Formats: sequence, C-alpha cells, structure tokens
Amino acid sequence: MTTLSSPSPSPSYNRSLNFYTLELSKSHPELLVAALENALVTVHKVTGAIEILAGEPEGYGYVEGVGRAARFWPIRGISQLEYKYILSDYYNSCLRSVDYTSNETQTFAGRCRSPGSTDGSLVSARFIRHAGMTRDPGNPDVIYLVEYHKLKKIDLAIETVRTLPSSIHFHGTGITMNPAGGLLVTSWHGVVQYNFNGSAQWLTNSRWGRGCNQCNISLPAFYYPEGLRFITPEVLLVADGADRLKLIDLTSEIVTTIGPWYPYGDGPFQDITLSMPHSIAVDNSYIYIGERAYRGGGVRKLAYYTGTSSFLHRFNKMQCYLPKMLQ
Repeated sequence: MTTLSSPSPSPSYNRSLNFYTLELSKSHPELLVAALENALVTVHKVTGAIEILAGEPEGYGYVEGVGRAARFWPIRGISQLEYKYILSDYYNSCLRSVDYTSNETQTFAGRCRSPGSTDGSLVSARFIRHAGMTRDPGNPDVIYLVEYHKLKKIDLAIETVRTLPSSIHFHGTGITMNPAGGLLVTSWHGVVQYNFNGSAQWLTNSRWGRGCNQCNISLPAFYYPEGLRFITPEVLLVADGADRLKLIDLTSEIVTTIGPWYPYGDGPFQDITLSMPHSIAVDNSYIYIGERAYRGGGVRKLAYYTGTSSFLHRFNKMQCYLPKMLQ
C-alpha cells in the first residue's frame, strides 16, 4: 500500500479531499489527471504521489495565473486537448484552460462568474452547473459537456457552443461516448442513452434507492450515479453515490452491484468498502476510483484481472473480486 504524498508545506492535506474527476493522462502513461477539489493534479499510478499543476485543493475563488497561483471553485470535469487541459469550473460558471508546459490558467469559454445557459461563440456562451466532459474520438474538435438539465456541444473548429436537443432534462455529472453510438449520461437516478438525432431514452430505469445485487437492467435503482466508464465495449461501470459501483453488461442486460451500504468489510466483491465513489478511469489492467471525503475518500486502484485492490490514498488495504464477466 502507498499513500498520497503531501506537498510541503501543506499540513492541511492530512484531511481527506474529494476527487471529482479522474482521467488517464494522454501525454504520460504512468499518470492520472485528476480534479482534487479546487486543483488540477496528477496522480502517479504506482506510488500514488501527486503533483499540483494548477490551483490549491483547499483554496477556492477565481484567479487567472500560473500554477498554484490560479484559483478554481471547484473543478468538476476535465478534457485534454493537444496542448492544454480544459476544465469545468463549476461555481465560476465557465471553462478554464491550463497549458501543459507553462501551467498557466486562462478563461477558455463562457463568462466567468456570470452564470447562465446560452449558446454562441466561446467568448459569449454562458454555463451553469456544468460538470463532466468527453471528446468525440471520431472528431477530436468536438467536446460534449453535461450541464444542469442540458447537454452541450463545443465545436473547437468553429469555436462555438450549442445546446443539443433532448426530451430529457439532465441532472448529473458523468458523460462518456457509447461505442455503439451516441452518448451515455448519468442523470437523476439512472443512466440515459442520448442519440445524435435528438432522441434520448433511459438505458436503466430512473428509480431512487440502493437496488439489487444482481438483476435485469430494467430493475436496479440508483442513489446518485455520477462517473461512468466502459471497461469493455459491452460492460459499463457506473459510480453510484451510495458507496457502491454498478456493472452494466449491455449484452446480457444484467446489472451487478459492487459494494454494500452496510456493514463494511473486506471479502468478495459484494463486500468491498467504498467511500462515495464519484469518478472512474480505466486502463488495460486497472480501474481507478475517485472517492469523496466520507469515511476517508481518496483514489482506489483495482486490478480487474487478478481481482485485487489497493488504495493509492487511504490508510487501509482491502481485497475484492470482480464478477466473472471481467476475469
């Protein structure tokens, strides 16, 4: 087990912090890029050591600047371009950019500290309660952003922001491309499939609760689903806010719950202890889970081929086993 290193001189890092977003670093395979409260950081996949690129985890506000002089409030989404990170600055109601080389923070889109929800150019558009982002692998100039009640398309080629038509009002943070087409978005108490013709339908139901351990896709309940990632093209992993994960097998349409509400303890995958999982990143060997500051918080590293898990940033180490579909 390794613990997250504390950048000196910051004794306040002894308390837990929320990892709102996790992404694989496109430029450094050994690193994760993470939103740690009000800071953009990297997390080493092996040691768990962090480096602050911009902002301060326990500082908040709105400041354009270089490195730790910048201020955010907080960072709820990350997208990686060729030379910069694009960040959802939630309460500042705009998108910010951080240069890869200089770590300089600037406003990228929207009117910072002027919330609203309007389309237009990058400069004139306005945002409110915006969170997760995902890039279109077929068109790297396009970023899709989930906002309060809406989805937005950011076209970097023509520098515009446009609201996508939908019959469903979105209320969530997680968004990812569906390999089968369209977008998947966590919303209210379920997961929505959004199609680019404007139609949208619930992939799961939208029912509040902690649901079943294993059941048909039409039956499970969700607490507050947030991050989601595909582990394989057919298996979707969702971070549910009730200290659990949910695996959705799109082929068999079976949903499996990982993690109990109570009691807590080590053991098989049903008993893995989680702390309000919020975000997920997946590489060829591991699932990385960003947890919120409830009973600890931190980043968990789970090997889904060997069935073992460990913490990059917590004081415990546990064993868990994923369902057979991932072994």
